[in-house]
Amino acid sequence: MKLSENAVAIKKRHNKVVYRDGDRIVKVFNSAKPAMDVFNEALNLSRIQGTGILVPKILEVSQMDDGSWALSTEYIPGTTLGELFDKADGDETAKLLDTFIDLQVKIMHEPAPALLNKQRNKLAGMIGRVKEIDPSTRYDLQMRTDRMRGHHDICHGDFSPSNVIVAEDGNLYVCDWTHVTQGLAAADAATTYCILKGSRHELADAYLDAYSIKTDTPKQIIDYWVPVVAAAELARGREREHDILLTFIEGVADYE
Repeated sequence: MKLSENAVAIKKRHNKVVYRDGDRIVKVFNSAKPAMDVFNEALNLSRIQGTGILVPKILEVSQMDDGSWALSTEYIPGTTLGELFDKADGDETAKLLDTFIDLQVKIMHEPAPALLNKQRNKLAGMIGRVKEIDPSTRYDLQMRTDRMRGHHDICHGDFSPSNVIVAEDGNLYVCDWTHVTQGLAAADAATTYCILKGSRHELADAYLDAYSIKTDTPKQIIDYWVPVVAAAELARGREREHDILLTFIEGVADYE
């Protein structure tokens, strides 16, 4: 795969650069990213395309000239909910939050493709890699994941306003399905809450209140899963949210 001369970098993370290149979006991963992980992301996206959820179509998975891997998807003209939140205030913010949560609930209620990874297995594995958490706390958190057994909701795993595109025709597309699993919706809501606490602090509590009411889910249930997903988020190397995520994990052993 080659980028055109007009390709523009629109997002940079520790392990990838995302480009807008004409009518496609290209994620170029660094050389340390295993091919297996890139193909797994493409596989996840292909499985979600078989549901009623609108997602950008896969165009290509291939290597760049330097041997690193890249994933290309179609470009959806529009703006993200994150950009709309940046410009909104008051009633408009509340309306956008309703749209955001309604879409998340719609995703969760879609029948999950049978071969999606299990949420409990993925989170337990991620927690096991976070060595800055003491082993007893890691064990307690991993044991909690077993209580996700028997749930099969579609859990995006990184559901945030920046991953929702409001297309020019008004349809909502959801991107970045790297961490999608089938599992417990309340735990995925806890993930979104943690993400918002780190990136959009002013929205986090409003999100939790509104999600609880819309889904008739006690906030205590979501709170129970916050330390679990916070520990898993640490495994992704989220430097900006690092200290906040650690505060969510404090006192887990005492709570248990």
